[in-house]
Amino acid sequence: MSRGAPFVETATTDDLARREADWQDLATRAAEPNVFAESAFLLSALRLAGAGLTVLLVWRDASRRGLIGVAALRAPPLGQGLARIWHSEQAGLAAVMFDAELVVEALAAVLAWLRVRPGVAGLILPGVEWDGALARAIRAVAFRAALRLEEANPRRRAALVLGSAAGFEAGLEKKRRKEWARQGRRLAERGRLQARLVEGAEGIERFLALEAKGWKGARGTALGADRGRRAFARAMLGAFAERGRLQIHELALDDSPIAIGVLLRAGARAFYWKTAYDEGFGEYSPGVQLTLALSRRLEREPGLALVDSCALQDHPMIDRIWPGRIELVDLVLAAGEERAWRLGAWLAVDRTGSALRERVKRIANRLRGRKHS
Repeated sequence: MSRGAPFVETATTDDLARREADWQDLATRAAEPNVFAESAFLLSALRLAGAGLTVLLVWRDASRRGLIGVAALRAPPLGQGLARIWHSEQAGLAAVMFDAELVVEALAAVLAWLRVRPGVAGLILPGVEWDGALARAIRAVAFRAALRLEEANPRRRAALVLGSAAGFEAGLEKKRRKEWARQGRRLAERGRLQARLVEGAEGIERFLALEAKGWKGARGTALGADRGRRAFARAMLGAFAERGRLQIHELALDDSPIAIGVLLRAGARAFYWKTAYDEGFGEYSPGVQLTLALSRRLEREPGLALVDSCALQDHPMIDRIWPGRIELVDLVLAAGEERAWRLGAWLAVDRTGSALRERVKRIANRLRGRKHS
């Protein structure tokens, strides 16, 4: 018997929780590793985000056996314009995941679902890896259905590419490497310096406390400064810890943390989700010292091919340490051939807003980089 067409349904957070086993199975078959579209992250993030999002589940057929896609969408204002795959402010990638073997079919099903929404001109998929499996599938769908496809906001972000015999430090600028080594020696003179992994709940709480002591705490943007964000972080990180996919790297001086980095693992890829450091040790560049130490450890980790920094382009710290780059782009796909003429106008508006937001973030990053390491 031939399989029917993919079936798309909307899901509440309760529906998603009931389907978590199917969702976790999909993550093992995903076209691209994306911890931010997995249940461990997205269930908690959706609860933090509140209303205004629609989550689609894409099944192989109407029998609802075999999940082949999950996508969280934000509808266009007043139902007119471009729908957007949701990108949480706490995430390094947008909330979308498709089965590796059925990514084209799953994406086409999402577009078909959008096509019956009369005011929706198209779909924005932000921060897609330019030469990745998802981008290739999007181009394939556009070509097969003669849909208008636009690229916007190209950028590059740092990554640690593993597998080189020479190691990442061989690519570091000699002058900087010498200076960081000097700072490390001076820091070690202050007490017993340790680079270590901290497990589970203890590591989570140490990270939240350290982040709250820094500039994010002063601005009220630290995860621990808000009840909702704090609950999200504990639930999400706890879920990854239970699955053995959370790493909390700590640089400690006399057993007190002076820098902490949080990594989430998905197969051969890891994501450097957050970092925090004690600004009282700023003259020693504690963020740099931590990142150097965790990079050395990650180079020895079996089965790991790449670590995504999750940082903005031109980040003042990580760009100097990790020479690898991931090419990202926003892809905008018309919902149907007849709607292509409307895409340009909506895209021009969105491009202006996106470019402005990116510029503001980059300026803020540069200003912080001058003050902190």
